[in-house]
Amino acid sequence: MAPSIRAEVRYLAEAWRHCDGRAFIHSRESRHLNTIKCEVDIRDGREAVAGGAVAIRTNGMTFERHAPSVTDYLDDAEVKAAYHREIIPMLKDATGATEVFVSGHQVRTENPETFLGAYSRYVHCDYPLHPMPMRERALLERSGSNLAGELVDDSSAGGRHYAWFNIWEAIERPATQNQLCVVDGASVGGDDFREYHFTDKPDGGYATMPLAGPGHRFYCFADMEPGEAILFKQYDSRKDHPLACPHTSFFDSSKGPDALGRRSVEYRALCVF
Repeated sequence: MAPSIRAEVRYLAEAWRHCDGRAFIHSRESRHLNTIKCEVDIRDGREAVAGGAVAIRTNGMTFERHAPSVTDYLDDAEVKAAYHREIIPMLKDATGATEVFVSGHQVRTENPETFLGAYSRYVHCDYPLHPMPMRERALLERSGSNLAGELVDDSSAGGRHYAWFNIWEAIERPATQNQLCVVDGASVGGDDFREYHFTDKPDGGYATMPLAGPGHRFYCFADMEPGEAILFKQYDSRKDHPLACPHTSFFDSSKGPDALGRRSVEYRALCVF
């Protein structure tokens, strides 16, 4: 069994456990104000997936490989052309979805231009963890699909279920430092989560963060190479599936001082079942 990595991560501060409002985290200062550091053990995800201990159905995450065809990740058109060649087929095979729609992608490097463009420094999910019909409808209409009226919501007796996934990959070189770690979706529950704003405006965007929990299981896939991907859930309408897998970057103190910051691309996609 591969040894786990002991590392610090940031959770939403405990003061927010019994608050009705949302924290604002949109800068380094507001992040420090509204989060707390916790030491956690980060397990070997490669071994867990290979041995069957972690799978999409039971844990909301998995690890896949594919042949990348993108040569320039700063060329949006080239990356978008790869959605149908690489990302959509991989997600269909891994999740059993009948339809997959990629909403977009983001590249991160060691030289970010904005706070939101930097490596994530706190555990979070990318979306609010409740149905938002306009969120799904906008993507489906933009994609030329007529499925919007068929998806379930809180009031519907039937319909097609769906899930949002984040697909995370190293690009250009192996990811050796500031790697991604993901929380096993089977180890977190609804009571662990609170919403937060990722802008400084009360009517701006918001998503979800967990409070610290002793049962949370963290996994990483060390030294990922281009063409290797972590698939992890960000929301699922199915009540008998893991709801979401929070995630964050972390600093691995076992790496030498010359370890390079990672370069990565992440895609967000809607899977319809």
